[in-house]
Amino acid sequence: MSSAAVFFSVVTALVMLAFGAYDFTMPQKVLILMDRLGHRPNFVRTLGLVKILGGFGLLVGLVFGTIGVLAALGLVAYFILAIRAHSKIGDSGAETLPAAAMFILSALTLITNLFA
Repeated sequence: MSSAAVFFSVVTALVMLAFGAYDFTMPQKVLILMDRLGHRPNFVRTLGLVKILGGFGLLVGLVFGTIGVLAALGLVAYFILAIRAHSKIGDSGAETLPAAAMFILSALTLITNLFA
């Protein structure tokens, strides 16, 4: 595995674990977003769990490469859907920026793991 793949996997995993844990605190801003999308407030915890599982998958992927590729692919799909959700409700670019940044980080992780 290349050093770039290891770097992006570790950084992305740490970010996903932190953001996933943050979702479990049920932040008001995210609860408002869930309401605007028509989801129950507890759906925030489901999203947090997906991020945590993606982060753990990237860490396991350091040993078992295929799992890391699949975890990165899942995170790319997750953030594509997050960007779509933000655009669906008419969020500004500034409100969509965190999801777009996480998409780019996840995509870089996927690319470096695919070509490692």
